[in-house]
Formats: sequence, structure tokens, C-alpha cells
Amino acid sequence: MKGFFSIRAKFLSVMSGLLIACLVVYLLIAVQVFKTDKTELIFDLNRSMVSNLSAEIETELNGVSDKLRLFALLSFNDNNKLKPSTIFGNQSEIIYASLYKQNEKTSIHTYTDQNYFETYGLTSNFFSETIVKNRPIPFSEILKNGEYFWNASTEGGTPLLGYGRNVIVEDASGIPTEHLAVVGYVKLDKILKILNLVHLSEVSIVDQSGNLLIHKNFEWLKNSKNISQSPLFKAAAESKVHLSVASLKDDQGEFLGAFGKSYQSQIYVLARASKEQAFSAVYELVSRSLSFALIVITISLLFAFLISKSLTQPISILVEGMQKVSSGDLTTQIEVKTRDETQMLASSFNQMISELKQSRDELQEINRELDKKVKERTLQLEIQNKAVKEAQEALLKTTRLASAGEIAGRAAHEVLNPLTGILTRLSSTEKKVQTQTMPQINMMKDIFASWKADHAQGGFETLTKNWQQNSGVDAHMTLWQEDMQNIELVQNGFENLFRLVESDTKFLIQESQRINKIISGMRKLSRLHSEIDSYSGHQLLIDCRNIMADLFNREDIDIIEIFNAQDDYVLLDRDEFIQAITNLFRNSLQAFNKELQKEKAFVKIATSNDAQNFYIEISDNGSGVALENQPLLFEKQFTTKSADEGTGLGLGISRRFIRAHGGNIEFISSNEFFETKFKITIPLQAAASKQPKSEAA
Repeated sequence: MKGFFSIRAKFLSVMSGLLIACLVVYLLIAVQVFKTDKTELIFDLNRSMVSNLSAEIETELNGVSDKLRLFALLSFNDNNKLKPSTIFGNQSEIIYASLYKQNEKTSIHTYTDQNYFETYGLTSNFFSETIVKNRPIPFSEILKNGEYFWNASTEGGTPLLGYGRNVIVEDASGIPTEHLAVVGYVKLDKILKILNLVHLSEVSIVDQSGNLLIHKNFEWLKNSKNISQSPLFKAAAESKVHLSVASLKDDQGEFLGAFGKSYQSQIYVLARASKEQAFSAVYELVSRSLSFALIVITISLLFAFLISKSLTQPISILVEGMQKVSSGDLTTQIEVKTRDETQMLASSFNQMISELKQSRDELQEINRELDKKVKERTLQLEIQNKAVKEAQEALLKTTRLASAGEIAGRAAHEVLNPLTGILTRLSSTEKKVQTQTMPQINMMKDIFASWKADHAQGGFETLTKNWQQNSGVDAHMTLWQEDMQNIELVQNGFENLFRLVESDTKFLIQESQRINKIISGMRKLSRLHSEIDSYSGHQLLIDCRNIMADLFNREDIDIIEIFNAQDDYVLLDRDEFIQAITNLFRNSLQAFNKELQKEKAFVKIATSNDAQNFYIEISDNGSGVALENQPLLFEKQFTTKSADEGTGLGLGISRRFIRAHGGNIEFISSNEFFETKFKITIPLQAAASKQPKSEAA
């Protein structure tokens, strides 16, 4: 049976789910508890370690500071015969000391631990030249701060800490007589020994700027690593306490950190332990718990499998009996001897089977009666079907008439746009002829009448004599010059008229061809037929503007063009595109109300593009579209205009034209007398050539 899932399988699934859920809850709680305990333990260890290191560094540097000051005072006193080795001792942590006068970088007295030189095989000029070259002594910082620490570890040497401080020499009266600077290099054996004993955490000892002073990784010391961007260092620098712990995160992951401030907060001791390493024991416990849980689950499932048989066997007998009944065997009886609810269910099924058998016998008798009635009814239905066919034929004729009416309405609407342009252009041309050409013709008539009268009075001599007289319009001109100037003006006027007539004739021919194409296209009811070619979208929009320019000028409407598209070449039918755009222009034109218009009327055309499409946004500040009408804009025969102004077909046809070329027209928004916007999307030529052409939706 398709989708069948046995009770035994369900029972085992529930048991498995409960066991797994308990295991997951236990592991989540255990992991959380162990992580919390482990975190507190690591915090305590790091806090203790950082505290001890801070105290050790404090003690160490206090001793170094005192010894170097004593060395400076005794060395500056020429009468003192105390040897420096007596000051520092045989096991001193100071292996080199040098004394300088203020503003002088040449030492006046030095001390060197010879045992250190012999142990590490260093050259005699290691401290005076090599280490100073690689790790210059920061005299300016020593002078400014009074004392200063720096990393003095370098290639070929050992981990060293540089320390410098100011020493003021006073006379017997306590008056300062000299300002000295003493510099010493401190070996880090004791501190590094402590650091090497720490395995869980990484410990760094830095100055206030984040420069590494002490670390067990000698490569970091040689490279003068700076950790000022470390979250742990920032936490230590911003904290007002001298000892604290925190859980932080950086590029390497989450970690548990601790910091301590030593030696008047001039030195930071930073310790960090990776959470991944810290919680490795927790993850190991989880792994072992999972292994143990799998064993428990396996044993539990085996036990559940064994006891499930006794529970599901009676149900299997019930299922087998019901399958026989469903196949039509109503003589079956289900026998279950479990003495529980299953036996009661079997008894109920047996009673139901008996009742079904009785019901089936009664139905067979009823069916025989129905067969007779069906034959009688069939004869009646045949008569009714004949009448239905006749009604369908009549309905088909009505539908054809309605389609013809729709085609006629669509043709009338589509022809209206170019026809309106033709009538507007003819009206404009007629007005220009009346206002410009007729005055020029009258001027020529006056000139020829004057010449004819002069010639009739005295022949050509009288005519030439009169030409030489001064003009009554301009005293600096003769009548001949005035007549020549007027004839030239008339000539220019007729040349302009010829160009105007030529342009208007071309426009009228184009619009007439559009009418012819619209009428031809309406004959094909199944689909639109387009003459596809490559065009510049911007040039087509300019052509549309020129077609509507006369109407816009007559209504004093500005046309704003914002052509931002970098690629505007599209594949489409030129006439269909012009029809769609001029439909939108006509809607904008009809939306303006001079009495209610608050601002200067305008129609804006903006373009843009992406890698796939060429976008056109057409907007105006007319009366807009009411909110309740916006969802109906593209519905067939929907219009809010009078019968003389529109039929409701314009937007629907425009969208069909655009969709026929893989594009679309969308209504964006409408704010009354502010902006009503439509957006047109057309695939670019490069993108459209890669896709099959689509029919209009």
C-alpha cells in the first residue's frame, strides 16, 4: 500500500525519538555545565598566573632600577673605588650597564657580565654596537618618562629586556649638579622559565603601546611584534583595575583571557587560552557519551522490537481481514483472541461486515430498478442535447459578432493616435501658411503692381528712374534696394515654407503608413505580426516626441528629456513601439486640467539600462489616477473618459505591443498634480538576441 507505515515501525520510531531526544538534552546540559566549570577554572588559573607574574616582574624591575641607580651614582664619583661587579653580584639579572650624560650618546662608564659573554659566545662589541644598531636606545623616551622599557632581543643574541632611567646627582647641599641616564640590559631567564611551565595559555608581556617585551617565542621578540590591536590588550588598556579576566574574540577565534598591570601600570601581563583547546576535554566527554548512548539505543531498540510483535500481531489480523472485505469478500470473519480492546474492535468489524453484505443485496435490487429509469431518461436527454447544440450555434454567432465589435473598437482607437497627429499637423501647417505666406504673397503683388504702373507711365526709363528714388521706409536705401530686400525676404520665406511642407509631407506619409499597418494588423486575429529591426531607443523616443510636439505646444506643456541610458539599442517593430508610447503621451495630455493645475504642466521622459534591459519612465504632473482605478488600468475597455476621448483599449494594446517584444509596461505610482509614473522595460538588443522571441500576453 502506497504510503503505508506500520504500527510497529511507528512504535519503534517513537521509542528511538524519545531516546535520542533525552540523549541530546542530556548532552546539551552536560556540555553547558562542563563549559561553565572549565571556563571558571581557566579564569582562576590565568588570574593566579597573571597575578604571580605581575608580582615577579614588579620585584625584578624594582631591583634592577635600584642597582642601576646605585651603579650610576657610584660610577660618576671618580673617588669611589667600588667595583660594578660588587653592585650587581655574580648572579645578577643585569648583564650590561652603560652610563651617559644628559644630551650625550657616548657612554662614560660601562659594566659587562663576562660570564654571560662566555656562556653564549658573544662578541666584545655586541652590546656597544650590534644591539644598539638593531635596537637603538630610546633616549628621548627615557628623558620624557624618567624610565622606559623596550625589547632588546635581536638576531644572534638571547631574549633581553632593555631598561633605562634618569639619575640626578646632587651635591652635599642637595642641589642637583648633573643629569645622567643609565641603560641596562636584563636577561629574562627567570620569567621565561615561568612562561615555559605554562602550557594551556599563551602569555605575552607588553608595554603601554602594545610592543612585545617578553615572550617564550623568540621569533616574535626578534621581529618586534606589536599586539596593540588585540582585543585583550585593548581591554587591559581601557580597564581601570589592575587584574581582571574576560571572554573575548579575535581573528583566531574565541578565547579566555586575563590581564594584569605591573610596575605602576607601565607593563601589561596578558594571558589567553583558546576555547577550542580549553574545551577539548568537554568534546572528548561528548564523544564518549555518544558512543555509550548508541549502545543503549541499540539495546533498547532490540528490546522494543521483540515486544512490539505481541502488540502488532492482532492489528495485522485486523488489517488482513479488512483487505479481504475491501476486495469484495463480505463472507469474511475476523478472529482475534487477545481479550483486550483489539478483540472488541474485531467483533465490531464482523458486525459491520454483516451489515454491509445486507446493504449490498439491497443495492443490487435498487440498481435493477435504476437501469430501467436510466434508459427512459437517456431518451429525454438526447432530445435536450439537440436543443443545446442549436443554442451553442447561436451563441457562437453572437461571440463572433462581439469579437468583430471589439476588433472595430480597437482599430478605431489605434487609428485615432496617428489620425490626431495628422489633423494637428495639417492645422498647424494651415495656420503657418495663413500667418506667414499670405503677407509675403501680398507684398509681391504690391511690388509687381508698382512696377507695372511705373512702366505703363513712362516705360522702362520711368521705371528705372523711380527705382533710384529714396525709400520711404529707410532713407539710406533706394526703392530698388528696398524691393530687392523684400523679394529676398519672400524668397527665404518660400524656401522655409518648402522645407516645412516637405517635413510635414514626410510626417503625414509616415502616419498614414501607420494607419495602413494598424488596419492590416487588425485583420489577423490570432497573433500580432511585427517587422522586427534594430533601433536606437533614444531616437525612437525623439520621434514620438516630434509626433506629439504640436499637441503639447498647443496646450503649453513642457517635454523634459533625461536620457541616462548608456546602451539603448533594442529589437522591435518601430510603428508598434511608437503606437505604445504615443498612447501614454495621449493619456498624459488628457490628464491635464488648466483650471486645477498648480505647477507648469510637463511630461518627463527618463531612460536608464542595466546589462539586460532598457528602461523608460514616463511621468507627468496631471490629475493622476484615482486609487480605486489603479488596479483596472490595463483591463480591456476600462476608461474614465467620455466616449469622444477614449475607448479603454489604449493601455491594454500598448502593453500587448511591448510584451510582444519580451518587455512590459507597469504602473508605478500616482500623486495628484505632482507625479504619475509608468515604467517600460524592453530587452536590449545584445540580451534579446540570446533569447527566443515571445508572443504578446
